[in-house]
Amino acid sequence: MVCVNVVDYHTPFILYTLNGKGYVIPYSSRPDFTGLKNGKSYSLKEAQKILKMNFSDDSAGISSRGNPSETINIQDYIDEDFSFEPEDDRLDAKPIIYLYPKEKTEISVKLGTPEKITSSYPEYNDGWDVIAYPDGALIDKATGRQLYALYWEGIDDAEVDMNEGFIVKRADIVAFLEEKLSALGLTETEAEEFIIYWLPKLQENKYNFIRFAPIEEINKTMPLEFSVKPDTLIRVMMQYKPLNHPIAIREQKLMSIDRVGFTAVEWGGTEIR
Repeated sequence: MVCVNVVDYHTPFILYTLNGKGYVIPYSSRPDFTGLKNGKSYSLKEAQKILKMNFSDDSAGISSRGNPSETINIQDYIDEDFSFEPEDDRLDAKPIIYLYPKEKTEISVKLGTPEKITSSYPEYNDGWDVIAYPDGALIDKATGRQLYALYWEGIDDAEVDMNEGFIVKRADIVAFLEEKLSALGLTETEAEEFIIYWLPKLQENKYNFIRFAPIEEINKTMPLEFSVKPDTLIRVMMQYKPLNHPIAIREQKLMSIDRVGFTAVEWGGTEIR
């Protein structure tokens, strides 16, 4: 058993192993800083998720209690009493949901695995209840606020098939996204919002591996439930990995979707680490 400390907030952790798996128990007068409840035992996978969401860097300010000047990464802290293999979950970033009914309609929207949600707006309380209009405007019934979309982020633990997709160099990203997002059924306004969010991240890289998850995969990872079933459901989830050099893969074949009747649209993305 080992004790380490979060330097920035002076939060001690007990680290221990049981049946070959690593666990942590935080003991702090201010546990809200880390997001870990005082005295509760967490698996290392659970603790890593929460720490990554509450600290600005991967090290999470972890240091050994006996030597507070020595900053280490909790994932690298290994000795004869404490060892584990780090697990890296992806975060689905900025999925937003648009609703376009044919007439003014009261709609409830639920996410099928809410335990994976890390952030949402409006706040996700067992779903969202809205009044939706044909132009896409939404009224949150809980607050009366006008919205244009529903937002959530969450953990994505699905496997990614990197045998197919697209290799896109930096100079071609805009044209690539405009073409593919149109083929996937996004309007120019929806595509613009997608591009504005993801372009700076993609342009950091010389090349990007890009894959659009099939809707069957998206539905399995995070099912969407509607009180009024859409006639057309479009879900675009871009998976990407930065590359220094192009790699040989099969080109992904995308299925185009025609928007008919009440249409619900969702887009988001995730970086493959």
